[in-house]
Amino acid sequence: MTRNHSLATLFATAVFISGATLWSSCFAPTYSDCAFRCASTEPYCPAEYECKSDGYCHLPDSTALCVLPKAVDFSGVVLPDLSIPEDATTNPDGS
Repeated sequence: MTRNHSLATLFATAVFISGATLWSSCFAPTYSDCAFRCASTEPYCPAEYECKSDGYCHLPDSTALCVLPKAVDFSGVVLPDLSIPEDATTNPDGS
């Protein structure tokens, strides 16, 4: 291996590690109210959040009310029969 190749590899590795370090240190996701349901045991919510009476984690000064949408009732829906009819299982020559 030549000296230039070794220096290039070392430089590329240093740039990669520096970039990865800088990128990962900038990662700071922000979540809104209703992003988390309250847990059943301590801690109920992530740091900086508190469990409110609607069962969701909120930021301390939040006045939002989190509600789940109503469940859709599919009991009256008639689904089509997608089974293969018996006569479709015979060969085209009738056997």
